[in-house]
Amino acid sequence: QDLPGQEVGRFLMGAGNTLRWIENDDLRDRMNKIVDVIDECKEPDGYIMAYPKNRIFSGEYGAYTRSWVTHGLIEAGYAGNEKTFQLLRGFYDWFNTSVYLPEMLRRAGQGTQGIIPSTRVYFTPLGKPEDIYVVQQYFQENYWMEQLAKREPEAIWLYPYDRPHNYLITGIEPYLDLYRATGEKKYLDAASGAWELFHDNWEHIGGSIAICEGTDLYPPKSYYLHRSTGELCGSVFWSFFNQRFHLLYPEEEKYVAEIEKSIYNNLIANQVGDKGIRYHSVLVDHKDVNSRQPFAMSTCCEGQGTRMIGALPEFIYSVADDGIYVDLFAPSSITHRTGKGTINLEMVTQFPYDNKVELTVNTDNPIEVKIRIRIPSWATEKMRVKVNGKTIVNGNPGTYITLSRQWKNGDVISFKLPATFRTTQYEGEEKEYIGRFALEYGPILMAYVNTKGEKENLTLKSDRDKLLKNMKPVPGKPLHFSVAGITGFEFMPYFEVQDEPFTCFP
Repeated sequence: QDLPGQEVGRFLMGAGNTLRWIENDDLRDRMNKIVDVIDECKEPDGYIMAYPKNRIFSGEYGAYTRSWVTHGLIEAGYAGNEKTFQLLRGFYDWFNTSVYLPEMLRRAGQGTQGIIPSTRVYFTPLGKPEDIYVVQQYFQENYWMEQLAKREPEAIWLYPYDRPHNYLITGIEPYLDLYRATGEKKYLDAASGAWELFHDNWEHIGGSIAICEGTDLYPPKSYYLHRSTGELCGSVFWSFFNQRFHLLYPEEEKYVAEIEKSIYNNLIANQVGDKGIRYHSVLVDHKDVNSRQPFAMSTCCEGQGTRMIGALPEFIYSVADDGIYVDLFAPSSITHRTGKGTINLEMVTQFPYDNKVELTVNTDNPIEVKIRIRIPSWATEKMRVKVNGKTIVNGNPGTYITLSRQWKNGDVISFKLPATFRTTQYEGEEKEYIGRFALEYGPILMAYVNTKGEKENLTLKSDRDKLLKNMKPVPGKPLHFSVAGITGFEFMPYFEVQDEPFTCFP
């Protein structure tokens, strides 16, 4: 009722992405029926939104809902529905000449989000130059791009229109599309500056975005823990933003490291079985604080969470003409056609519960390609990479190593990820947490949990070395640790915490 079409956008984003990887007849039938209904309802001029044209400035219809429906139709198109790109082309032919364009940025509610549907449509099979021209004329903000390029924090937390929060990322990500479309460096400079601003000033331990919508302001490095913060949608936007950079600079490891944190410590952590998806990544006290129970009513965080859950496989690997990049570590396989033939890789691992990784090459004929493997920046030492049991290279943390050779069927690449515990001191505006430390294991944010369900004594008075010495694995519970001399408390992955009292800064 509040945002007509939003629910359709959410469903198509999740269904379309899921059907790219897993075939399911019922899900495909439902997806296709929804696209058919949109097709039946379209107007002669191509208009397809679920709200009347004259309500395009009502609330968040014109940017927020249009963005979701566009994402959804694009994902459904890549999942194999042949109607979606024609529907989008007809709609954007209408949109690109609509009388509403001069006021869309300021009157459409989160108008900056209105930029990304057009740039995404441009890169679909039926994209047109007009999709880019409209963005440049009506949505591009030159003064803001200059601020971002100069790394001025005011560009984020004091953005003067609408409400400054993580949705600004959706207005920045398309500048990378504009860079791809035009080659103009000013777009890349703005996006790069924005990346540094968010990373250095508005990112919690664990990777959630520390600036949210509402009446409160979030100054640089405020890192509030008890205000509304860490919206899941922000982590999704941040992941796709980093994916764009990774595809531009595939051997700069830092971008994949951000995606990895977002997946484990936010996306998975906010999924509550079949009950729904949590809105915030709350880091202290209780995950259901401020009545933020898991929702199933299509909030922004559910919608974007659904989109990213469906898209998860695309973050494990990336590809190039000469081979494959192994970016994340999960049981999976990939088949890739290169200029020199087809290669299949199968990855076997139980990471993060076990750090061993094994990649088996499957190919009909010997093939010369490059297999590049990420050495995570959280690794505490060089990573030894073996091929068929023989050490080939010791890779430095924060890099990619390249294995370039002629691969035969059955060749095996193996390594053990050098993950250990790391501590990070809290620095922010919550004075009671000054001097406290968070604990991470590799990319996994750990939580100190009162397993008795009592909200008390969620503080450990211990120096780091003594604490790590006194931590003991809990039998039968991977990545769970007790502390010698303390009963009723455990360290466990933050993504496993549900209803228990906890803190990530014990």
